[in-house]
Amino acid sequence: MCLRIEMELSDKEIIEGCKNNDRKCQQLLYDRYSSVLFGVCLKNSKCKEDAEDIFQDAFVKLYANLDKFSYLGSFEGWLRTFFTRVAWNYYRDRKDKYFRIELNETNAPTHENIVLEDYSNEQLINCLQRLDDKERIILVSFVIENRSWEEIAKNMNLEVATVRSMCSRAKKKLLQMFYNMERM
Repeated sequence: MCLRIEMELSDKEIIEGCKNNDRKCQQLLYDRYSSVLFGVCLKNSKCKEDAEDIFQDAFVKLYANLDKFSYLGSFEGWLRTFFTRVAWNYYRDRKDKYFRIELNETNAPTHENIVLEDYSNEQLINCLQRLDDKERIILVSFVIENRSWEEIAKNMNLEVATVRSMCSRAKKKLLQMFYNMERM
């Protein structure tokens, strides 16, 4: 089945091949989605090394759980959710190993004196990864992925007001980090 060219295969054909342990289909699935899914892991991790561990763990678990995909909705969306949950579980199981950054909000700079374009992608990612896990996920989901407060709250089993508050706190922390970089 997987001898045809990758672009000709539908996600359904690749999924079915993976369920039958077809190594070529597993490779096609990896090739088609790995860059997007590594981005999901990076967004939901504290550092690149954790993202790599989560990514590898999620792919191993994915092949064992493909039968749970119901073909309702997009496969890519289901994959993103699957990888996000693996990342959240990764940190939930290890939460004592990680520290939490607390900043004095009275010293937080204003939006007017911070220009995000002045920072490299590496600096931005570094700052994002220093945020509390939930705050980072909420901030990225709202600001970058344009998800609604309600959708984020539902996915994280939180109240909408809590999500808004955590996003506001994350923005203040990020602004403080950028402000501190400018002062160096």
